[in-house]
Amino acid sequence: MERHRIVLATTLLGLALIVTGCKGKPADDEASIKETLNEKGTVDVMEQVSKAPDYQPPADGHLTDGQVKTYIDVRQREQKIREVAFKNLDAKKTQADKEKRDVGLFEAMKAMGDLADVATADLRAAQELGHNPKEYQWIKERVLEADMLQMSKAMNQQLVQGQQSLVKMLEEQKKLATDDAQRAELDKQITEMKQSAAEAAADSTPAKEYNAGLLAKYKDEFDKLKAEDARIAQELNRSGSQGGGGQ
Repeated sequence: MERHRIVLATTLLGLALIVTGCKGKPADDEASIKETLNEKGTVDVMEQVSKAPDYQPPADGHLTDGQVKTYIDVRQREQKIREVAFKNLDAKKTQADKEKRDVGLFEAMKAMGDLADVATADLRAAQELGHNPKEYQWIKERVLEADMLQMSKAMNQQLVQGQQSLVKMLEEQKKLATDDAQRAELDKQITEMKQSAAEAAADSTPAKEYNAGLLAKYKDEFDKLKAEDARIAQELNRSGSQGGGGQ
């Protein structure tokens, strides 16, 4: 009897894993995504987000490798959803233009729904992939902070190099200054330059530095995301230009 229970439990567990595996990877073809958008609106998405478990972030503010991979997966799914939502919106606008008719209230509301689908594509993607959207929001904020830090550091580096050259020039002028007033003015400018450089570097925090270092390990994946964003934007702009030319 005990053996039959073990066999039954094992079989049920196996079936559960199969079902979970099938559900875990949503279809990513355009037709399936469009069907999902039609079945579940933005209001439904936001309602599910509000009911999601609260996420308690770590005290140190550090991302993990798993969270970075989650971000990449969600962003890839988000791009596909966003592109389909934009196409839905563009198709409705093009149809209205062809028929030379004003967009009525009902159609305007549907267009607003398509725009909302675009705006919430990341939360929808997180849900479809089985991630807590509240945790994803926290991950997304940390990724953006780290990304901004990297851009800021690159700009600051150029700025600091220019300031260092200018400080050196001011110090040379100070040596040649013939009166106290001129030296005092040069001292003031030198102090302001050094203070400005210190303030530019003050935006960094240990958590931001850690997260920026972690993201650097996934540079190729992030470059692909940026390239795909650019491709989608270019395609949509081309589509919009073609639609506008038909008026």
